[in-house]
Parts: sequence; C-alpha cells; structure tokens
Amino acid sequence: MTVRVATQTDTRTTGPLVLMLLLVSFAMPFYFQFLGLRLSGYRLILLVFMIPAVLGWLTGKAGKIRSIDLLVVAFAFWASLSFLVNHGVVELWQFVGIFMIETLVPYFIARTYIRSLAAFRYFVKWFLIVILILLPFAIFETVTGKTPLLDIFGKVLSVYQKWVFPPRLGLLRAQTTMPHPILFGVFCAPAFALCWYVLGWGKSLSSKLGYVSIVGGAVFCSLSSGAFLNVIIQGALMGWNWTFRFVKSKWKILLSGFGLLMLIAEIGSNRNVFEIFATHMTLTPGTAWARINTFNFATDDIMRNPIFGIGLHDWTRPAWMYLLNSVDNFWLVITMRHGFPGLFLLLGSVIAIYTQLVRKPLTGALADARLGYLISLTGLCVSAVTVHLWDATFCFLMFLLGACVWILDADETQDGEASALPDADGQKTMRYTRFPKDLPRPEGQEDAPAQVARVARSSGRRRRAPPPRTVRAR
Repeated sequence: MTVRVATQTDTRTTGPLVLMLLLVSFAMPFYFQFLGLRLSGYRLILLVFMIPAVLGWLTGKAGKIRSIDLLVVAFAFWASLSFLVNHGVVELWQFVGIFMIETLVPYFIARTYIRSLAAFRYFVKWFLIVILILLPFAIFETVTGKTPLLDIFGKVLSVYQKWVFPPRLGLLRAQTTMPHPILFGVFCAPAFALCWYVLGWGKSLSSKLGYVSIVGGAVFCSLSSGAFLNVIIQGALMGWNWTFRFVKSKWKILLSGFGLLMLIAEIGSNRNVFEIFATHMTLTPGTAWARINTFNFATDDIMRNPIFGIGLHDWTRPAWMYLLNSVDNFWLVITMRHGFPGLFLLLGSVIAIYTQLVRKPLTGALADARLGYLISLTGLCVSAVTVHLWDATFCFLMFLLGACVWILDADETQDGEASALPDADGQKTMRYTRFPKDLPRPEGQEDAPAQVARVARSSGRRRRAPPPRTVRAR
C-alpha cells in the first residue's frame, strides 16, 4: 500500500514539472551551438526528458499503445527517410536526428505526463500564464515597434531575427520571443477554446471572458491573418455548440453543410476552393496573390515527386517569384518535403484522434475538456493552411496531438461524475458520489452502491413459497 501511494505522488509531481518547463521553453527566443548542434531552450528540455517520456510510453505508463501513436511514429520515420533519400546520410544526419526529436519527444511527453484531467488543466493553466507574461511586451511592441525581450536575451545569447513589416490596421506586428510575428499569434491562438472549456469549467461568465480576452489580445497583437482565422474558427465552433446545444447531431449537420458548401463553391466558381479561401481569409490582396501562386507552383513539384518529395531542396518557381522563398502552408510543405505518404500519415494521426475521441462517451468536465481540445486542434490545423509551422510552434503541434489521448483511458470518476462499477454479480451499477471509491469504511458495512444493487436484485427476484408444514399425529 505504501509503495502504490508513493508512486502516485511521484507521477503527479513530475508530470506538471515537465509541462511547465516545456511550455516556458517554447517561449524562449535564444539558441546556441554545442558540439556542432544548434540548441535552444525547448530542445534542451526535449533532450532531458526524451528517455523518460519514450520509456513511459513503451512500458505502459502512458496507457496502451494506440493507432495514433503508430501513425505519429510512422510519420517521423518516413519523413526522416525522405530526407535521407533526397540528401544522403552524410549531409543531413544531424538535421534528421533533431527532426526526430522535435517530432516524437513532444508527443511522448504529452502522452506520458498528461494522464488525468488535473494534469490537462495544469497544462492549460501554464499555457495561459505564458501568454499572460508575453502580452504586455506584445502590446508595447505593437505600439512602439521595439522588441524588448529579443533585446534583453540578445545581450547574452543569440536570438531570433527581428522582423520589420509595414503597419497593419495602423499598428506594428508583435513578434515577442517567436521566430516570426505570425508564429506568435498561431502559438497563442489554441489557448482560446482550451481556456474557455477547461479553465472556465464551473466558473462564471466573467472569468471565462477574462481568460479568452487575454488570449485574444495576444493574438491581435500579431496582426496575422492566420492567427485571426484560428480564433475565428474556434469562436464559430463554440457559438455553434452553444446555439444547437440541444441538438444531438449538431456536428454531423455542420460537417454535412460544410461539405455541401465546398461542393457548390467548386462547381459554381471559376476558382478552386483554395483560391477562394486564400482570397477572403487574408488581410491584404498581396498576401492572397502570393499564396495562390506559391500553391500552384509548389503543387507541380509535388506531382513530379509524389513519394519522397523534394526534401529541403528549393521548390521550382519562375524568376519573378524568387523573392518569395517561403511557402506559407504547413500541409503543403509537409507534402512537398515528404511526399503524399508523409501527408497521409500526419493528417491520419489528426483524423485518428478525432474519430477516437468523439466515440468516447463522456459527461461533465471530461466532455468539456474534450470539446475544448478538439475545437482548439481544429483551429490550429485549419489555420496551418495559411502559415508554415517550424521550431517551437511545430513542437507545440506535436505536443498538442498527444495532449488529450489520456481521455481514451479515463473513466468519469476523474472529475467526480457517475461511473459504472461492477457489483458482486459482475453486473454494472451507477455510482453517484463525489467521494473516492476506495475510502475505508467500518468492517462489515456495505457502501451505498452495493446496498442499492443488493436491494434492487432482491426486489426483482421471485419469492419462493415456504415449504408446507407437516403435522405429525400423536
């Protein structure tokens, strides 16, 4: 008994520490060279917790191995293979090693250390704390154009490049500690639905609005159309869920309607769906023009190299487009670098977590945690069509993929709701209590569920007639 309690205490202490360190390290702007490797704050954390996280997954500490785990591992190995096919082992062995770490370790940290609703809430809480710390610097940067955090860290270590853009909406774009202003907005945006449904569970409307106002303010300071789109999608899904909260099939209706609209737009317009999307979901016409042309020419490279992609080679484009050296579409970059198998494996892992989570019967705080997670992941995946994810933001995506797999192994006693418990006959009865089911009780006394089950069984049985009394003659 003593050993079991000590193990539970260690898990609760170690897990939150890892989550806090990793989330804080995502916001660190510095990097340095060590033994020929470029290391940053989050890479140090990944290296330190790499072995415990992977061993925790292999030994069952993260629950049973699931299909999404295999898809993520397969994507990491296929992507690494595509790099080696395109560039050889000698040229990119260090890059491939770092890529494997950045792809797998954040995912396994989430899988191993987020194993309860309490740990999941702790992750969201620290996510909000990091954004709250960055928000004043983002506001200052938006108004003045100065980057105080990059300047402070830059006096000691190498930091990310400072970006200067023309004003948008009369303001300057905030970069804070991220490699690019758009990454700052995309990094903060997933906290929108998470804070509302996870941290806001059981709290007043004013508290919920306070949480999402912090996130919305940080996203606004990035002045990025991709980040705006992320929050707009989350807000729309949250509004849909509230408006049709009494409709059981509301999500099926939404998906069917969206698919119908896509079909009508494809048939009735002289532009494809991506061109329509890029035109109306950007802040400037020049951005839309660049993304449409980038998509068209990058697609040609994909069709010429459909299996292994082109790796890190430059994509083909006309001379007048050579100043546009970036591809602002994460899913397009994945396909271009690793071919269609890479896209199907990574996108398949996203679809797997959706399909498995929605089939899990949940109520109460667990159901809201799942809803907030899926809405947050939806916003990030859709907005990734308008932005490429790299460095800490890519690691955060992989971390987020594994952050809610624990709920597949959860029962509803984790948030104090009713759970199904087997009775003495092996049948299941409902346990209606917020007290732990293993509390000590006086010897010989039954707990309430057992008493209810015993009475129900006895009342449902047919009474046997007593045997006839025989009278012996004297």
